[in-house]
Amino acid sequence: MNIYHYLQEMQQDLWTEDWTQMDRKYHSLCTRMATENEAKRIQTIDLNAYQDELKKGLVHSLEIADQYSGKAVYFEYDLDNDWNGHLFVCRNYHPMKVQDDDWACDWSYQIEGPTLTAFAAIYAESGFDRTEKAIGITLYLVAKTVIAFSRHCRKINSTIPLCIGFHDQDPIMRTSREEL
Repeated sequence: MNIYHYLQEMQQDLWTEDWTQMDRKYHSLCTRMATENEAKRIQTIDLNAYQDELKKGLVHSLEIADQYSGKAVYFEYDLDNDWNGHLFVCRNYHPMKVQDDDWACDWSYQIEGPTLTAFAAIYAESGFDRTEKAIGITLYLVAKTVIAFSRHCRKINSTIPLCIGFHDQDPIMRTSREEL
């Protein structure tokens, strides 16, 4: 399977909101496609500070969205640039079934998000999907990032869509299930 198939599957996993099971699944996949050492290396990275920054940025983004009638908040992180993240308050939004995520490029406010240089360093060693090992590592890094963001989304009572994706990801992941 190619990495895009797994990313589509990850969207479905995200909707279950079972973060422990999701982590186990992608840890196991990384172990099988790369090695147990690679999976453990990713697993042991402390994400507490990253999650705290994500939470602050998300809360601030939602305040801005509420004040200025934002239609969605989109968190984007850049795999190739220190896992640098930004939250975007978007003017428009299209549900996944429309298959057009260009709405994420039409944002009115950008809030600086956290970076995760430890993930970026691991990712840089193998790349996106050059080998099966690279796919396993990338998927586990992405899953850990999605889980870190989504845990806070579940705790927030928001009426607007909260979305996440790495730079140039298509489709963008939605944290809440939509009618398909």
